Amino acid sequence: MGTVDFRQLEERFALTLAKLENTVLTLPASDLLIADNMGLLIHTYGPLIKARERSAAAAFFMSWYAGVCGAMQHMLSCGDEQLLDLSLSNLSVQLYAGEHYPLFSFQINEARFSSIPIIDRDRWCKKTLDTFYADNVTPFIQILSRLAQLNAIPLWGQIVNALYAQMEEDLAAAPDEDRRTSIIYHFKMLTHGVKGQAFGLRKNPFDIKLNFTQHPNNPSHKVLVKTACCLAYSLDSEFGYCYECPRLKEKDRALMRAQQQ
Repeated sequence: MGTVDFRQLEERFALTLAKLENTVLTLPASDLLIADNMGLLIHTYGPLIKARERSAAAAFFMSWYAGVCGAMQHMLSCGDEQLLDLSLSNLSVQLYAGEHYPLFSFQINEARFSSIPIIDRDRWCKKTLDTFYADNVTPFIQILSRLAQLNAIPLWGQIVNALYAQMEEDLAAAPDEDRRTSIIYHFKMLTHGVKGQAFGLRKNPFDIKLNFTQHPNNPSHKVLVKTACCLAYSLDSEFGYCYECPRLKEKDRALMRAQQQ
């Protein structure tokens, strides 16, 4: 099945080859491009996380689907010879009961691959990213945006947050400089090599100016402020705002740091 590490895809990106047994709802991913089916998913998922608004359920679901985008980025930057098909037509969305809260898993219907060429590899990768986002991710976000009556930008923000965090983790874990170079190179391919049209926007949502703030526990380190709020504060709980939430002011973060100390 090529050079793809399926165990890593399952552990890091919520992808699996298995059909789960304890599912609450399972739907072919391509069926979610139909409003009634996406509505069924959101209306089933929302109460399980105590979401008071559909927008919160939509944002949380998109943060899960961000794993699929992360897997795509990971496979390209690893230098593999083959790329696993992660199109909506080859995935099934599985909502299942975890030990403490509901989880999503994206089942790969068939382990099929495209060969990554050596000649003109960069052009092939850019075209593949363009097609992947234009044909799969953008339609997902557009239907969620309409259904949840939420602007598309915060939904894109969930993927942007996840992929920037993934890049930082990958760079920290990179075994050598060649691997670090590949991670950065392929991320720039996403941020600057794909036009806004593929995302249904005037501008590529990954092409942003990063904003950093003081690490909550280590004053000598910085952490990346998220590009969009995950809406966790709107759940029927006392979760509140994340430390990296863009809605927070610096004085709020200072108070959070003081409370932790």
